[in-house]
Amino acid sequence: MKQPFMNPKMMSGMIQQLIRSTLYYHAESTKAELAQRTGISFPTISKALDELNAAGEVLLTGLGTSNGGRRPSKYKLNPDYMAGLAVYLEKEVSVYSLLNYEGDVILRETHPPVLAAGPELLSEQIGTFLARYPALRVLTLGIPAAVNNGHAFHIPGYERFKDFNFKAYYEERFPLSVQVENDMNATVIGYYDHLGNDDSLSLVYLYLGKNGPGAGIIVNGQVVRGRTFFSGEVSYMPLSGTRNFVQLIQDASAETNGDEGRSKLMEAISRLVVSLTATINPHQVVFCSSELTDLDLAHVRTASASLVPQENLPDLVVRNWEEDYVHGLHQLTIRKMLAAD
Repeated sequence: MKQPFMNPKMMSGMIQQLIRSTLYYHAESTKAELAQRTGISFPTISKALDELNAAGEVLLTGLGTSNGGRRPSKYKLNPDYMAGLAVYLEKEVSVYSLLNYEGDVILRETHPPVLAAGPELLSEQIGTFLARYPALRVLTLGIPAAVNNGHAFHIPGYERFKDFNFKAYYEERFPLSVQVENDMNATVIGYYDHLGNDDSLSLVYLYLGKNGPGAGIIVNGQVVRGRTFFSGEVSYMPLSGTRNFVQLIQDASAETNGDEGRSKLMEAISRLVVSLTATINPHQVVFCSSELTDLDLAHVRTASASLVPQENLPDLVVRNWEEDYVHGLHQLTIRKMLAAD
């Protein structure tokens, strides 16, 4: 089997990325500690770290403990070397978080919504941050859309961004490395990181939302995107006769009797849980705490158990959606910064 060709520059870049990641997770390290944690030889680590130090990416922070000889130098990432902007765009608001090179949140600001307004207003908002923070190099956008490499090919309700390539458009206008992620994929990434990134886990994170329902899916530690990057568009799942999930939700919302409407909503969610159990068999299905209560989850579990053997059902969990979403965008931004050439 042929091995992929890797030239010295590519190898050097991989080594530097390993050093950055190790310093991110361990805050401060000596050259010997970096060699041990990465499995790379001390001379190679020493050379790469000296290059990063000369470029201003890492800082000498002091001296470590001696084992008999000279005390070793300790290094950390330079928080001011680079900044990243994590943004989520919702129907009623745009929320910006600025992160330094160590992943600390420098500020968080709320700005007017741009999804209905179009690309020009988003350009204006991004431009204000770039003017204030010249070290800004990475932009991460979370959007309620199906996304393929920065191209939003399915974004219902927002005509000004229909079939719009966010990545190409904003990289052309700004000196930024841009990545774009579906809102629910970013959310499940955030929750998965909270769980410790266990690659044996399979998760589904469901949000009914203001833009219609969507789901982020992780199977065995990997985000499921699908052949055409359409995974998670659960609105279209047929669950009752000719009715799909979003239609069942609309039926529940139209019910004049509040209790009856809530019961119909739980029934629709239960059918979705059963479908997910029979196809993905996840460890957890996660719901938003603003949408479902623990009592609702008990209803869903009982109804689901009438359709599929109960021992196969996932754990049903409620979480703070915005917290997980923002954390996911932050993680994506940090990874992008640490992977910089």
